[in-house]
Amino acid sequence: MNKVNLSLIATVVPLVIVAIGLIGWVLSLRSDVTVAIKQQVVLEEQAESLENRMNTLETRISVASDQMKTIMGDHEVMGELLSDLGKSQPTGERREYGGY
Repeated sequence: MNKVNLSLIATVVPLVIVAIGLIGWVLSLRSDVTVAIKQQVVLEEQAESLENRMNTLETRISVASDQMKTIMGDHEVMGELLSDLGKSQPTGERREYGGY
């Protein structure tokens, strides 16, 4: 009977040690997953913030591009007027305007 108990202990003790190690591994894995989920939430918030900033910048760039086209068109018209004025009343200085 003593030998049976000894062999049973010799069999059960390693299984208990492996079970304790497995429980520890599962708990550390759970902790890692929890941290990863928190980091994902933070990254999603940052991505949303960056997306909003990018949309704002795209809007501002579109407005600036439209204003630039308007200004360039005005400059071209003024350049043509000054060129025509220079032809009708020549001065000593020649400049070219427009042609952007």
